Amino acid sequence: MHGSFIVQDLVLLYALAIVLLLIGGRLRAPAIVSLIATGVIAGPGGFGFVGSEETVTALSEIGIALLLFMVGLDLSFSEVRRLWRKVVVGGGAQVVGTMAVTAPIAYALLGGRLETALFVGFFVAISNTSIIIRELTRRNELHAPHGSLAVGILLLQDLAALVALVLAPVLFGSTDAPSLGRTLIQLAVIAVSLTAVTRFLLPLLFRLATVSGREAFGLMVLVASLGTAWLASVLGLSMTVGAFLAGLVIDESEFSHQIHAEIRPLRDLLSSLFFISIGLLVQPAALAPVLHWVVGVALAIVVLKTFGATLALRLARVPHRVALTTALGLAQIGEFSFVLGGSAVANGAIDPEAWQVLLAASVLTMMVTPWLVGVAPAFGGWVAGGRAETGMPEAAPREELTGHVLILGFGVGGRLIAWALRGVQTPHVILELDGVAVRDAAAQGHHILYGDATAAEPLQAAGVTRAAAVVAVLSDPGASERAVRAVRALNRNVPVIVRTRYRAEAERMVRAGATRAVAEELEASLEVMAHLLVRLDVPGNVTEELVGDARRLMASSTARNVAAPAASSDQVAGLLGATPVSSYQLTAGDRAVGQSLTAVNLRAATGATILAVKRGGTTLAPPAVDWVFAAGDVLYVVGDEASVRNARAWLGAGDTPAPDRSPQRVESV
Repeated sequence: MHGSFIVQDLVLLYALAIVLLLIGGRLRAPAIVSLIATGVIAGPGGFGFVGSEETVTALSEIGIALLLFMVGLDLSFSEVRRLWRKVVVGGGAQVVGTMAVTAPIAYALLGGRLETALFVGFFVAISNTSIIIRELTRRNELHAPHGSLAVGILLLQDLAALVALVLAPVLFGSTDAPSLGRTLIQLAVIAVSLTAVTRFLLPLLFRLATVSGREAFGLMVLVASLGTAWLASVLGLSMTVGAFLAGLVIDESEFSHQIHAEIRPLRDLLSSLFFISIGLLVQPAALAPVLHWVVGVALAIVVLKTFGATLALRLARVPHRVALTTALGLAQIGEFSFVLGGSAVANGAIDPEAWQVLLAASVLTMMVTPWLVGVAPAFGGWVAGGRAETGMPEAAPREELTGHVLILGFGVGGRLIAWALRGVQTPHVILELDGVAVRDAAAQGHHILYGDATAAEPLQAAGVTRAAAVVAVLSDPGASERAVRAVRALNRNVPVIVRTRYRAEAERMVRAGATRAVAEELEASLEVMAHLLVRLDVPGNVTEELVGDARRLMASSTARNVAAPAASSDQVAGLLGATPVSSYQLTAGDRAVGQSLTAVNLRAATGATILAVKRGGTTLAPPAVDWVFAAGDVLYVVGDEASVRNARAWLGAGDTPAPDRSPQRVESV
C-alpha cells in the first residue's frame, strides 16, 4: 500500500506542476519558480496533498540522488584541466572566503556553536550546478568564457561538498580526534572502492551491454546510477554521494554520449522532482512571522557570494567582466547544500526554526537564478566598463595602423581568419581576453592585444577608428552584441562581420549595428541542402535558385550567395554512362605536339572532345583555346568509340581513318 501512496503523490504533484507551469508560462516566470511553488502548495505546510513526512523524505532523497547523477554527467574534468589555475585558485578562494565570512556571522547570530557556524559556511559556499548549466545551455553561453569557468568552479565546489558530507557526522557531532582519523581512513577506502567500481567494473559491464542491444544498455545506465548510490550507502556514505560520483566518472568514459541520450528523456522529469521536493520542505506558516529575515538572508547570500566570488576570481587573474559575470551566476544555494542540511538537522547542528529560515532564503536565491544568469553578462560589462586589467600580459606596441582588419577573439575562428589574412598579406590586429592565448599568439608573431572587446579603450588601442573591417568571432553571444555596439559607438562606417551560432542571434547582431552576421545554424543547413540537391542530380542553377528561395523564406538578414557545389568526378562519370573517357599520352613524334588546341581542331576532325590535359602534377580542365600541347601531356578525350579511335589517330599521325563498324571497344578511364 505504501508504494501505491507514493505513486498517488507523484501523480498529484506532477498534475499540479503542469497547471502551475502553464500559468507561469503565461506570466513569463521561470519554470523553477512554478516547480518549487508546486512543492510548497502540495506539501505539509500547504494544502497537504503530500502530508506524510516519510513520503516527503523519500521523494526528496530520490529526487536529489537521481539529479546529482545527471549533475555528475554534466560536469567534466576536462574543463578543470583546461582552466585548472583559474578554477583551483579562484574556486578554492571562493569556497574558503565565503565560509570565512559566513561562519563568524552564523556563530554570532545562531547561539555561538562551532558546528552551526561550519554548517552555514559550507551551506552558503556551494552553488547550484543543475540550474546554472541549464540556464547557460539555454542561453548558448555554456562555452563562453564565464560559462566554462563556472562549470569548472561548480565541479570544485561539488567535490568539496562531497568531503563535507562524508565528514558531516564528525563536524556536526561530538566525535573526538581518533574518530576523525578513522573517518578519514574510511573515506580513503571508500574513495578507492568507488573509483575501482566506476573506473573498471562499470565500463566492462557497459561493453557487455552494448553487445546485447539497446535494452540492455538502458538497464545498465539505471544499474550504474542507482547501483553505485546503493553501494555508497552500504559503505557508509549517502546515496547522493554515490550517484554523483558515478555520473562524474562515467562521463569520462567512451559511453558518456550514449548515456546522455538514454537518460535525456528522464532528465527534466527528475530535475523537476528535485525542485518540487525542495518546496515540500518549506513551512509557509512558520515563515510568516520571520518573512523579513528570509528576504534579508536571501539578499545577503546573493550579495555576499557575488562580491566574494568576484574577489576570488580576480585573485586568479580573471578579467573584471568575466569575473563579475561568473560570480553573479554562482550567487545561489546548491543541491549538495540541501543534502548537507539534512545531515545537520539530524545531528542537531542547527535549530529547526533557523533551518526553515535558511531553507526558505535558499529557495528564493534559486528562484531568482534564471534572472541573475540572464542579466549577468550585461551587469559584468557595465560594472567593468573599460577599466584596465592588472597583472596581465602587456599589450603589444600601439602601431598607428590604417586600413587593417580588427579581429575580436582568437579561438578557432579567429586563428583561421588571421591565417588567411597573413596569406594575402593584409595587416590585422587581434583583440583577446585570454592571457594565455595572448602570450602564445604574440610568441608566434601575431599583432595581438590583451583587452575586452566590449570596452571602448581596448578597441581604440587596436585602432578601430582606422580599421578597414572588424570581424567578431567570440564564443559569447552577449559579448558579441556588446562588442558590435561598442564598435559602432566609435566608428559608424566600418564594416562589421559577426559570427553567431543561431539565426535569432544573427538578427540581433544586425539590429545592434553589424554589417553582416553569419549564423552557423543557417549557413550549415543551406550548405547541406545544396550538397544534397547536387547528389540528387539537381542542376546547379536550380540548386542555387532553391537556396535563394530558402533564404527569402527564412527572412534572413544574413544573406550571402552560395554557389551550388561542383558535381564530383564519379557523378560526372555516372551521368556520361556508356560514353567512354579515354586517355592518350603525346610523344615527341605526334602531330599535336607544338600545336594549340585551336590548331588541332580535334572536335571538328573527329567528333571527340578534349575534357582535360594533365602535365606533370597539374591537371587543367578544360584547357584554354590557346593551350600548346607538349610531349608527355596526357589528354582525356570523350566521345563514342569511333570518335575516340579517330582522335587517337588524328593526334598521332594526323590521319582520320575510315569509320570502323566493328564491335571493338575503347578502354575508358
